[in-house]
Amino acid sequence: MSAATWTHDNVMAELKTVLKHYAQSEVELTDKTELVGDLGIDSLGVMEVVADLESKFELAIEDEDLQAVQTVGDVVRALEARLRQLGRFAD
Repeated sequence: MSAATWTHDNVMAELKTVLKHYAQSEVELTDKTELVGDLGIDSLGVMEVVADLESKFELAIEDEDLQAVQTVGDVVRALEARLRQLGRFAD
């Protein structure tokens, strides 16, 4: 994926791919799916997900950006905001 071609659909697809490796259940991934409550990802798992996402999207996710993250939609919004800051998100 070239640096300037991330779109909402690309971000969501990549996030779903990463989350499927960590999910403890076969829940459909939507914006409202909760990382801990629905997917059963514990705090260590969340940190591993973040590390994978940082690698996949070639960016750093700040700790304060993670504090409000509870759902798949929250993660997508955080990633898109960071990609916008880096000039790598196509609206």
